[in-house]
Amino acid sequence: MVDNVYGSYLQVKILSAHSVFDKTQDVAVEVQYNNTSNYTISIYKWYLPNNELNDPLFKVTCNNIPINYVGPLIKRRESTIEDMIPLEPGKTKIIQARLSSAYDMTKTGIYSIQYDMPTERVVFKHARTFESSLVRAISKRQSGFQSNNIQLTIEGRPNRQREQNKNMNVIKRAATLSYVSCSIIQKS
Repeated sequence: MVDNVYGSYLQVKILSAHSVFDKTQDVAVEVQYNNTSNYTISIYKWYLPNNELNDPLFKVTCNNIPINYVGPLIKRRESTIEDMIPLEPGKTKIIQARLSSAYDMTKTGIYSIQYDMPTERVVFKHARTFESSLVRAISKRQSGFQSNNIQLTIEGRPNRQREQNKNMNVIKRAATLSYVSCSIIQKS
């Protein structure tokens, strides 16, 4: 599954309580992170969302056409040990991720959903090895976590985040300076 030495023991699986969602239901999936090693694995806490997504953690398609992530993109400072959550050997961490607020699900169709993230952005063997892991540049390896792929029938729905983004673009355009019919004195 993964060729990163730290990530090779972390398995990610997604599940959904429903296979069909009407336009009034939030589309949410359960994400299970399972540590199959004999060591504690540390996961960046921002990749363990608490219901709301702040990163495009999933590959989503509708009728085999890629769907855009429209949720927030957070620019983060350099990571520290405090940014990590330990996952003990043999343990599973289960979280809920609400997809309908972060992905453009305005079209009705068959949605295919898969967790898909580069390994080096998610996990380290143990928080104590965090500093040395950064130095070794594991990002040279192009490995990643890919969960199982689930298919859900989803009725198209308005997306609040997409609407907010559109409204912000309108506000930005309205806020630009215009000097139409202004004299040189009025422009200064």
